[in-house]
Amino acid sequence: MKRLNMQRKHSKRLGKKGYWSGYKRGQEQGNRLGQASFGKVFEGVSIIIPSCNQLQQLRACIHRIEENTSHPHEIIVVDCGSTDGTSTYLLRKSIAVRYALLKKDVQMIGSLNQGLMMAKGTTIVVLDQNSMVTPGWLDRLLGCLHSDPRMGVVGPVTNGPFKEQQIEVPDMNENGARQFAMTFNVPKPDAWRETESLAGFCLLLRRETLKKTGYWDEGCHSIEEAHADWLLRVRLLGIRMAIAGDAFIHYEERDRDTVYGFPLTTETSMEESSRNRSFFVQKWGDADKLFHNLKFSTAETDDQISTGKETHVSAASFYPIGAVVQGPSGVVFRLESGRRRYLHGVSAAGGENVRPVRLSQLDLLALPLVGKPEVTVSGSTDAPVAESPEEPLPVLAAPELGNMSMLPTLHIPAQRRRWIELLYAEGGQLYQIGNGWKRPFLTLYAVMSWRAEDYPIQFLSSEELSALPEKQPIIAPPVLHGHL
Repeated sequence: MKRLNMQRKHSKRLGKKGYWSGYKRGQEQGNRLGQASFGKVFEGVSIIIPSCNQLQQLRACIHRIEENTSHPHEIIVVDCGSTDGTSTYLLRKSIAVRYALLKKDVQMIGSLNQGLMMAKGTTIVVLDQNSMVTPGWLDRLLGCLHSDPRMGVVGPVTNGPFKEQQIEVPDMNENGARQFAMTFNVPKPDAWRETESLAGFCLLLRRETLKKTGYWDEGCHSIEEAHADWLLRVRLLGIRMAIAGDAFIHYEERDRDTVYGFPLTTETSMEESSRNRSFFVQKWGDADKLFHNLKFSTAETDDQISTGKETHVSAASFYPIGAVVQGPSGVVFRLESGRRRYLHGVSAAGGENVRPVRLSQLDLLALPLVGKPEVTVSGSTDAPVAESPEEPLPVLAAPELGNMSMLPTLHIPAQRRRWIELLYAEGGQLYQIGNGWKRPFLTLYAVMSWRAEDYPIQFLSSEELSALPEKQPIIAPPVLHGHL
């Protein structure tokens, strides 16, 4: 009996050892396969659904996708701290659905960005979990998107309260919406129309559009405002948007008084709307005036599209030349004209106190990496010589200021005092000037986002500034809290 017990214990130890050995091999193999597949895409659609405490709607949304989508696709759900059983449901759906479970303190915008990072399709759908897709929905949207190489984002029509995308439909439930869509969702190219804005309940976009525009801005106070902010970048790049009038999606309005599971009173809703608008204006100023005054075009020409000539126009084209930036891995670069240059350290950009600005991997990849690594060690005979850029780095400039003696300037360095004067000057405008051109910072928020006070500044006369032709403005980069 004693010998039998010893044999059982020995077998148990061997079993545990074999289990953990197999576990380790499987983990190593999974890591290798994951690294090998990183960055690879498939000819299909990634459908991204941000989620938070709306299990019933999420389950119905996924069911409708599975029921009405024949085109190759993947479903990605990113949940931020749901407590209603969503995690258990996603675990059971793990064969059919890719998902990520984030912490409770992650905002909905952050969960959307996480889903965009996970997406592997050549096209991407951003879908509100209250949107119930219908037969033929994706085929109609794809038909509109691929009708023009310059088309970058497409949205459907719906019964929901979304301005020009809302259409008159009979009062119906989900089953009625399916019957309606079977006759409505037939190819009608005449029903496609270009637009300057789209609601965020359902957006179909090319992967190339995401690469050019970057992620949604997590500095926004709501996902609706983040959608509007991202679409403004789409317009700024000259990318076309359209409403597919032959693609109907039913929007479930039973929870219109809630936003992602959190009740909103009229008072808090108005307060939130005011905060959103305040941030939007701080970042963009007068957006209508911006597009009216633009004297340049970043859209690709017909010749570039027909010849397949590669262009590098992206949101990063509106970032300041010479700025020091840092990617998610901590690597530091200097932005140059349409490219980026690797730096060993930040002082290579022109100052000991230059602080890098955080950029996403998408923004960095939109700029080709050129030049050899520069070094920042001074006085060392062994240090290699840094490669000189093709053009001198521009400097910051502003109009000459009047008497600002009312500001306390005691013990403030001269360079910092000039910055304080500029920021407090009424109507003060900051520019970046280069070899025969100037670029205005769009707003004070953009100035502060790029930490412009770390760079030297010159004050020029109005005549000197007006003599320089104006190029594209400098915009603020999106705020990101995750490792993207």
